[in-house]
Amino acid sequence: MGITAALVVAAGCGLTNRESSYEMPSTPAAASLNLPSATDAGEDVGMAASLPVYWLENTDTGVYLYREYIQDTRHQEPIGDAIWTLLTADPMKPKRYTHLKPTDEIGVSISNANVITLDLPAKVFSARLDQGLSERAIQQLVFTATAAAANSGLVVGDTAPTVRILVDGQANATVFDGFRLKDVYARDAEFIAPIWIIDPQFGATLKSGSIKINGRTTQFDIGTFYSLQRKDADGKLTVITAQKQVNPGQIKDDGSFTLTTDLRAGSYRLTFWGLETGSEHLAGKVISDFRVE
Repeated sequence: MGITAALVVAAGCGLTNRESSYEMPSTPAAASLNLPSATDAGEDVGMAASLPVYWLENTDTGVYLYREYIQDTRHQEPIGDAIWTLLTADPMKPKRYTHLKPTDEIGVSISNANVITLDLPAKVFSARLDQGLSERAIQQLVFTATAAAANSGLVVGDTAPTVRILVDGQANATVFDGFRLKDVYARDAEFIAPIWIIDPQFGATLKSGSIKINGRTTQFDIGTFYSLQRKDADGKLTVITAQKQVNPGQIKDDGSFTLTTDLRAGSYRLTFWGLETGSEHLAGKVISDFRVE
């Protein structure tokens, strides 16, 4: 027997100004860089107080998925809570987004074979998107649902979870003004951002002292680099750590790594990027602003 939950929830603050028609932005840098593919990054079991939610962000090398952990204030059902948060909440970092529309009607089930079924109303898919953004919006649902299942310990055995998407109870619906849904979706690592800053998240507040920096990176030809700056009250940035390479020996097979630094109270900006042979472009550049108290 699967675990089934039908969620009918009060409307949240939501994103009321999401685009109704949109196309993939042109990214000339991506064509010339030939970025290496990212590897999928699993979710840690035991973080039930937080929901893994995947947002889109436009970069100069493409439109990618970025994961944020958001506090679970609902505590109803982990997969449904995560999907509801994706559909109704605001990302922690500005400029991240989804074209999926808000709803308070979310049906969720998961089978013993780790097939997650999402049943959503047609209005969730009412934006007019091109092929590229349609694929990414669907992968937002797939990554968020599978992450929530793994994060909450609902995945059985070693079989990777997959997602079946129904629209008003119907399979293989046409959504986003012309995109036909497949029977079942697996995670597609093609859409994962080249670099993630996992901790500290954008907007996080940490205690002063020893600070752990957790991230995940793609294997760049030259390497992955970072810088750390302190932000004064007037917004002026002072360099603490200039360009420094992440030691390749510290990067695990799945691309994850951990760095440690001591920081006193204040505001900071952490930046990561990759370098490829024959280019000075800061590939996959990602920024996290955070506070230390």
